[in-house]
Amino acid sequence: MMRIITLAIAAVLAVGVSVSASAAKKKAPAATLASFEKCEQLAIERGVPHGQTGHSSFVAQCMGKRPTNRPTD
Repeated sequence: MMRIITLAIAAVLAVGVSVSASAAKKKAPAATLASFEKCEQLAIERGVPHGQTGHSSFVAQCMGKRPTNRPTD
């Protein structure tokens, strides 16, 4: 009886881990023109206008992309 309970608990845990792992692999939706324009306007409001160092990185991060040109730990 204890073996069956142990196996049942192990199976439930395995399913739970696999479901959460597969959910983590889903990609974010593609950026739209509206989100780009919103991020562009936000950059200007925060003092990082187009052409200034850091503008492209700010807009990319605002749109949900990973930062570039940064060391990884």
